[in-house]
Order: sequence, then structure tokens, then C-alpha cells
Amino acid sequence: MEKITVLVIAYDFGIKHNILRRLASYGCKITVVPSTWPASETLKMKPDGVLFSNGPGDPFAVPYAVETVKELRGKVPVFGICMGHQLLGQALGGKTFKMKFGHHGGNHPVRNMRNGSVEIRAQNPDVLPHKVVPCSRQYLLLFYIRITTNAVDPATLPKGVEVTHVNLNDGTCAGLAFPSLNIMSLQYHPEASPGPHDSDSVFKEFTELMKSVEQHT
Repeated sequence: MEKITVLVIAYDFGIKHNILRRLASYGCKITVVPSTWPASETLKMKPDGVLFSNGPGDPFAVPYAVETVKELRGKVPVFGICMGHQLLGQALGGKTFKMKFGHHGGNHPVRNMRNGSVEIRAQNPDVLPHKVVPCSRQYLLLFYIRITTNAVDPATLPKGVEVTHVNLNDGTCAGLAFPSLNIMSLQYHPEASPGPHDSDSVFKEFTELMKSVEQHT
């Protein structure tokens, strides 16, 4: 583990512990805050960067989070993962849509458009609890509804936003960057444990982005 050098505020929409572990391994000190945490309070903490985490829901259901991203963009480096990626897409003026079929499994091929490499990445099944029904012997039975994964429509994004990753199965946007605002995001799970680990370097990339911005302020 590297020496702690940067402070990251992580917005928790259902964050995975391994995201925090991977950031910590690159020298990040992380403070986790609720999804409703005001942007003004985040800025008072003087973070080097902000993470918007994965989550089980639809970005349309949390318009307050989109507003939070809007308040923070351009003021501090921002990294979005999964649902966080969709929140960033909407905050930048883009539109998200529900795909007919979601991405499920641990072997989805994604092309890194910056270097041409193909990364194998993981995405978990996207299900939400629908009902909790009392059963005999004091057990609870959970019924689930399956929702299709949302994706960002790159054609609706403003000039200056780059599509950095593309899902090779269906051609959907799997990653974004807005260099002028120090924003980056991924639709999938680079922290996947026990793997694949092809995209783990993105945590180093975010850490280096934060350090670079800090040096120029």
C-alpha cells in the first residue's frame, strides 16, 4: 500500500468495499458519505477528488444526485463507477436509456479506445428487492424484479466529452472522460474481486489525475 497522499470523498449508493480497498492501495484516504450529502459540505472538506459509486437503481430515481454532480463538476476531479457513470452522463447534459438486455457476468469484453486494448470486465446481475413476504419458521422470502441496465447515449453528450471505453458485445458506451473538467467514469466494475483485474489500473489513473490537479492549483 502506498503512502496516503490524497483525500477522496466517496458518495455511497451501495458502494462495494473493494472499490475502497483499491483506492486505498494507491494512497487514497477515503471518507464515505451518504448519497444525499450536500456538495457544499463536500467542498468544505477540501477533497482532492470525489467518487460516485455503483448502486442498484435507476439514475432517474435520484435527481438530487445529478444536481450534486453538477455542483461539483469543474471544482474537483470526479470519478464515477457503474451508476455513478450514469449520474455523470446526465449531469453533463447527456441522456441515459434502458437497454433491452442488461450486462451480466464476469467476462464482458470492453475496448479501451485510448490505447486499443481489450479488457475483460465484470458486471453483476442487476436486481432490486420487490417484496418481503412472511413465511413459516420465521423465514423471509424475497421476491426480485430484474431491471435492464441503463446506458449513456454518447450522441447526446456535449462537445469535449470522450467515449473512452466501448462494450464489444453491443457497442454501448462503457466509459467517459471530460478532460477539461477532470471527469472520468466507467459503466462496469474495475474493482471486481476475485477478478478479472484488467481494468484495475483505472484507480491509479484517478489517483494520478488528482495529484496532477493538486500540483497545478
